[in-house]
Amino acid sequence: MAAITAAPNVPITPGRLPLIGHAFAMWRNPLKFFNSVSEQGPLARIQLGPLHAYLVSNHDLLYDILVRKAKDYEKGMQYDRVRTMLGNGILLSEDELHRSQRLLMQPAFHHTQIATYLGIMRDSATAVFDSWEDGQRVNMYPMFYELAVRIVIKALFSTDMAEHDIKEVYRCMPVVISGVERRAAVPPALLDRVPTRGSKMFHSAIGRLTKVGRRIVSDLDSQKDRTANDLMARLFAARDSGNPNVTDQQIHEEFMTMLTAGSETTPSAMSWTAYLLGEHPDVQRKLQAEVDAVLEGRPVTAEDLPKLEYTRQVVTESLRMYPPVWALGRRTRVDTQLGKHRIPRGTEVLYSIYAVHHDRTIYPKPATFDPDRWLPERRREIPRSAFMPFGAGVRNCIGESFAWNEIQAVIATLASKWHVRPTSDKPVEPIAMGALVPGPLPMTVVRRKI
Repeated sequence: MAAITAAPNVPITPGRLPLIGHAFAMWRNPLKFFNSVSEQGPLARIQLGPLHAYLVSNHDLLYDILVRKAKDYEKGMQYDRVRTMLGNGILLSEDELHRSQRLLMQPAFHHTQIATYLGIMRDSATAVFDSWEDGQRVNMYPMFYELAVRIVIKALFSTDMAEHDIKEVYRCMPVVISGVERRAAVPPALLDRVPTRGSKMFHSAIGRLTKVGRRIVSDLDSQKDRTANDLMARLFAARDSGNPNVTDQQIHEEFMTMLTAGSETTPSAMSWTAYLLGEHPDVQRKLQAEVDAVLEGRPVTAEDLPKLEYTRQVVTESLRMYPPVWALGRRTRVDTQLGKHRIPRGTEVLYSIYAVHHDRTIYPKPATFDPDRWLPERRREIPRSAFMPFGAGVRNCIGESFAWNEIQAVIATLASKWHVRPTSDKPVEPIAMGALVPGPLPMTVVRRKI
């Protein structure tokens, strides 16, 4: 059978520069670049240095990649760049190793187990919110970042993270994620061969995060009492029983994977939700009224979350407008077909979840914050493939339910105690890193009089 060649009728994105192609435009402003390419159509070609790739902006084509033809694809170049830190953790592993890891780790994310984490999520949030003073200005993203790190460490690993380690994660993780994005646009050898300040910072941050992770895992391993039914206990038990896929190195890589995932996505979602509530006081009042009616002044529980229907609509619309994982990619492992086009083996295929979530044919007025899009009668009109903030298929985020519960519990706890108000009329611009994070987001918190 003859080798498949790239379909010539797929448009090449204009604006290529000699030798580097579109790498500079993507490196300078990745969100703007992805959005401009998406406007060309559902599938476009781009050039990153010597590499030719495709960008998918259509929900049905993306569903092919993630679900219908998932076996035709493997992790792409963005994942390659972070392997130095995450190794073969569940985010990056493939095939039988990934299936084994998922089978082992899934019970820690079962809905019955997640219900037991709700107290940690709620109490961690309450401790932060109760420390505020009426009228205080709070920089939302760093606050939610530190809160999310505390929650994921306490819930999944049954330990408290030292304040200096939380600060170290907050200092280092954005440097690593930003470095990964830069290396997705430019061959890493070009960045690492010359010892620039950015390259030194990137590798130093990876080293410092790795050091933190190894120390915490070692401390947990030295504890005699391992009766906790959390993720770390399951990993240690599997290693001690002789599971060949669970070594000390693998446990470290799973820890780093969960720390990275838990500290990058949910803080973004919670920050954007708080921002949107502040920008839309009517929505904030309606959400607070629901929280008051359901909770009746008591702390939120797992049993309350299904009753907080409007709160979930607000969170869902926030995730649509500002999906934390805004763009990713895959690499074809075989010759395959994408829509009407034949794509050869070894091709990088990037996709923009942000573009899918802003598709005007699916979401009228996509730039408008409208939680009522997610009313049952309207939600039925939205294809499943057009909303996937946590991915889809066999490689969807293993912590999706954890994240939904965490975001809803934290937002409900916040709304029960405080009004949040913007400190400026200037719109907050998204910054496309590993997650779609807000720019500076100071907000004034005003204690509710109930």
